[in-house]
Amino acid sequence: MHEINRYFSMSLHYMNYVEFKRELWLLVKGKPARFSIREFAIVIGFLCTSKPILTLEEKVKLKTRIRDEYFKGATQIKLDDIQKAFRSLCDKEETGKKKKAEKEKDLATDRVKIALLYFLEGVLLSADPKRNMSTFHMSMVDDLDMFNSYPWGTVVYDTTIDSLQGKDMAEKYRERLRKPPHKQLPDVKQTYTLYGFPFAFQVSFS
Repeated sequence: MHEINRYFSMSLHYMNYVEFKRELWLLVKGKPARFSIREFAIVIGFLCTSKPILTLEEKVKLKTRIRDEYFKGATQIKLDDIQKAFRSLCDKEETGKKKKAEKEKDLATDRVKIALLYFLEGVLLSADPKRNMSTFHMSMVDDLDMFNSYPWGTVVYDTTIDSLQGKDMAEKYRERLRKPPHKQLPDVKQTYTLYGFPFAFQVSFS
């Protein structure tokens, strides 16, 4: 989660914004400004093409090894569980018939996969720590080629725009506007809890 700093939250109060499809249009100093997936892609630098539709056969082939091996096959996995799994992997020493070099290579690869999963869920998507992580993302990360070619920029943008257009944020904004000017306290800190990667929104209007 991102706690928007005071400067940003206060500046947002002076913007009139409306929803238009999957974009945000704002009036900044009296001039219209757009925040769309195009501006988002420029800032984040990730692939922002259409998300592919997986066939039933492709869905069946999605791997569960990461979930089975490090989360005991659980379907309800929190962000904290991913962090614990990564720490456990960093401390883990393999034993068995494989050569030591091969074991270390396998462990190193899994560390990368768990780290990528944590970065995706905890940083780019800013997931609520209490929310269950996506088992689809967990399956994807076990195939690094597929994971790295997936348009995560689009996934992150959708989460971000949904959060920016969310009812909680809009209601707080409207509530502030309904108050008479003499009852609006500009020095009172007000924050919004956003998900996704709202930093790209901040950069676009900085």
